[in-house]
Amino acid sequence: MDKRALTGRIIILALLIRLLVFAAAARGVFLVGEGRTQANLATNILNGNGFMLSGEMLYPEEEQGAPLMFRRTFEFYRRVDGYYGALRPDSPTVFLVPGYAVFMAGVFAVFGIGNYLAVRGVQLLLGLLTVLAGMSIARRFFKSWKWLAAAGLFFALDPFELYYEAVPATQALFSLLFLTGILLTLKLMERTRNRGRWLTQSLLAGGAWAGAFYVRPASLPIMVWGLLLLPFLPLLDRMLKGRGGFGKGETLRIFSLPGFLASATVFVLFMLLMLPWGLRNLDVTGSFRIMPAQGGVNIWEYNGRIFTDHFQGEARGALILYRDIREEYLGRLNSPELAEFPEFRDEPEWERDRILYRRNISFMMSNPVLTLRLITLRFVEFFKPFPLNSFSPLYTMAGILGFFWVLLFLWGGAVLAAVRYGAKGFYLATITAGYSLMHLLTASGTPHRVGIDFPMAVLALIGVKHAAERFRAGRGSASNG
Repeated sequence: MDKRALTGRIIILALLIRLLVFAAAARGVFLVGEGRTQANLATNILNGNGFMLSGEMLYPEEEQGAPLMFRRTFEFYRRVDGYYGALRPDSPTVFLVPGYAVFMAGVFAVFGIGNYLAVRGVQLLLGLLTVLAGMSIARRFFKSWKWLAAAGLFFALDPFELYYEAVPATQALFSLLFLTGILLTLKLMERTRNRGRWLTQSLLAGGAWAGAFYVRPASLPIMVWGLLLLPFLPLLDRMLKGRGGFGKGETLRIFSLPGFLASATVFVLFMLLMLPWGLRNLDVTGSFRIMPAQGGVNIWEYNGRIFTDHFQGEARGALILYRDIREEYLGRLNSPELAEFPEFRDEPEWERDRILYRRNISFMMSNPVLTLRLITLRFVEFFKPFPLNSFSPLYTMAGILGFFWVLLFLWGGAVLAAVRYGAKGFYLATITAGYSLMHLLTASGTPHRVGIDFPMAVLALIGVKHAAERFRAGRGSASNG
């Protein structure tokens, strides 16, 4: 089958399933979640107040009659005068990056402030571009239309991607920009190796990576790793192909000048696009910074918080994962005071972030065995194929059928990709492993993982393809015998 025709059919399938998801969203099937916070930021942008959270967010209308955990959470926010404990209301914030709020502001400007359904619809339409990006990545690893079709079916029907496209949260927009950055980096590996035209691709890559960062900064290490590899593609290819030493006159081929120029172009454009955000933060905080001030809160959420009173009344999924280890360690923690959230009063967000980060790193180092055990639980939370909280059984079945096979073949496929597909396979395998490890060490869960679902599926299909070839070869040997 012609690959263009195949891609067209996959896109039609992706569109049909997204129309069904949009119809479900219109009936209120999907939650708003963090969308309320981002919507408030977007509304303030549209109203000319800048990137800030309104103080009214600390007093939600639904608090009266809400579950105990919800009420206690907002009592805590008000006590320390910080949403999430650190985001200061009614003043310019550096707690979050502004990309998704700006996206929501754009949708609200067209369809009306507070129109969550429009946000969902736009995200579902953008999901078609996410599928196209996934297909373009897969074409670099599968020549047969059958394997490309298998990849396309996953991209079109991935239940986790569909869910987050239907939820007003950062994940769907991040998936599109993140995959676009990965795709353009792979294209740069092709162009610079063959001395092709790399400048346009470099500029597009710099823009895509900047966009991804403005939505979720977790993309930054993945961009940097690709830029470090680009100048050394000849050496990387030689190492992966298992060739020996260099012949006469070959010593300079470890370095690629086009690769270096492409890498430098991406980096320079990325930093230029960071300037408005960094200069704005210089005015707010007194120092040039592009990273948000939420790292300390994230680390506390997944380490110290578990051993404090904030964990009481937790959701079912958190109890399944962390209740036993909490009960085991309470009363015998080293430096338990470091696990507590400080009683902040007037400290700015960046100071709160610094204090929380320092305290929780010290807490983790004081309890190294506990830290390792928490990482194993975050592994489960990151790679689980179905939700642990109370959802419809359809969610569970969709997760198992759509994702469980990826977990079976992912890491074998990653090794094969790294050693058989040259620099592009090595890049895809290492960024998947690195992205996963980054979240296992800090903050974990399906919302953090979904951006890497498509690359994981490509690697898993490489493993499935290898297993199928070995199975056919075994059957052929048996029949000849």
